[in-house]
Amino acid sequence: MQNSHLRHHLRRLSPHDFRELRKFVRSPYFNQREDVARLFDHFDRVLASKKGGSVKKGDVWEAVFPGQKFDHKTLHYMASFLLKTIKQYLAQSEAVEDRLQQQLYLCRALRKRGMEQSFQKEMAATVVLQEKQNRRNTHHHYDRYLLEQELAAHTMQQRRTGEMNLQTVHNELTTYFIAETLRLGCTILTHQTMSKQLYDLKLLNEVLALVEAGSYDKVTAVMVYYHAFRALAGDGSEPSAVLEVEGHFTELKKWMGGMNGEFPPHEMRDIYLLAINFCIKKLNAGERQYIRGAFELYRLGLANGALLENGILSSYTYKNITRLGMNLGETKWVGGFLEDFKKFLPSRERDNSWRYNSAFFHFQQADYDSAMRLLRLVEFNDVLNNLDARRMLLRCYYELNEFAALDSLLDSFGAYIRRQKDHGYHHENYLNLIRFVKKLIKLAINKNDLAAIRANIETTERLAEKEWLLEKCGKGVTQ
Repeated sequence: MQNSHLRHHLRRLSPHDFRELRKFVRSPYFNQREDVARLFDHFDRVLASKKGGSVKKGDVWEAVFPGQKFDHKTLHYMASFLLKTIKQYLAQSEAVEDRLQQQLYLCRALRKRGMEQSFQKEMAATVVLQEKQNRRNTHHHYDRYLLEQELAAHTMQQRRTGEMNLQTVHNELTTYFIAETLRLGCTILTHQTMSKQLYDLKLLNEVLALVEAGSYDKVTAVMVYYHAFRALAGDGSEPSAVLEVEGHFTELKKWMGGMNGEFPPHEMRDIYLLAINFCIKKLNAGERQYIRGAFELYRLGLANGALLENGILSSYTYKNITRLGMNLGETKWVGGFLEDFKKFLPSRERDNSWRYNSAFFHFQQADYDSAMRLLRLVEFNDVLNNLDARRMLLRCYYELNEFAALDSLLDSFGAYIRRQKDHGYHHENYLNLIRFVKKLIKLAINKNDLAAIRANIETTERLAEKEWLLEKCGKGVTQ
């Protein structure tokens, strides 16, 4: 049972979930089987122990059915019942978190049962609750649609004639559709930079035309994603197109600056990443002036918490901020950032990510000894980070004239690259780097050899550390 679905689910529950699940499993409304409760108690004890050891079938059976003959089928059924109860708890916990949806369900139940006075009272409370949330994201308009739809259903129960709010129902649904179509369009554009997958977003042109007609100029959810979409979709092939794309990016930042908590944290994070991805797209096209723009967006997102997801800063974001900051010469700020935000990294990756990025911090300042000490302690799951760490280590050994260690690294580096699959141009870039470094450290190099190597480096298109190699050709090698 060690690798069962049940154990998989239980392993990923937080301490808070376990506390709540204990009550849930013991509630006769959700579970009336005592054997299922005993099964949960056994897993609870085992997983809470310091060893957190394996779950043996015999031990589980004895805990649930003490003194009875082992029956594999019965135990399997009990595990299935408990797993079903856990899934019910997870669904219930999500529902409890959404107070507005709870209110809407309550209003619907009261309306269906003809409890008119209570319906009026709870519907008024629902309207107040939504206004207090101060949300203007896409889901706000969906909630407004559901609320107005409930009011319309109530009105139609009371009378068939007279004024109705059906236009408002339609308007809120349409606004939600437009905003959500644009939001999804932004997600698709971002995904297509990393994938060749093609998408067909129905009614996109009609949505864009509606927005450009001016009917949604004051709707935050629509305008944020409209400007983000236009900025990310722009090709910038003509001077006028460049200005238009930059105009949309400027408008996007203006709308972001005026949100004031109108979007939930996870959506604010997504919007910041859309704006940052625009800058990165420009950087990849050679427009280095966007380095500062991306860096300032990251700094602002850190300051207002938008880049933290449930209090966690992703290792990827931690790395990007470090790289951009060092590129801009923000050395003092980056040093503080690495220490101050270490505690926000995912716990399993924290020390590794800190060492890797701190190594880069020292490496960029030519403090090769400190960089090497840190890099030797880093363990990698990500192939690209592994390649980057070996690249830094290669340069450290070279700069410190540790050629025996460098020779060993070059062999292991090359073997590692050849074992990797589907990494495109990175494969060729790093193999060429290894090839030229091996040429440079040959003992019998003379000035003519260096000139030939330099010419070869200059004509090699796919090559990591090209500028550094050309610099080394100018200086030669000290043995």
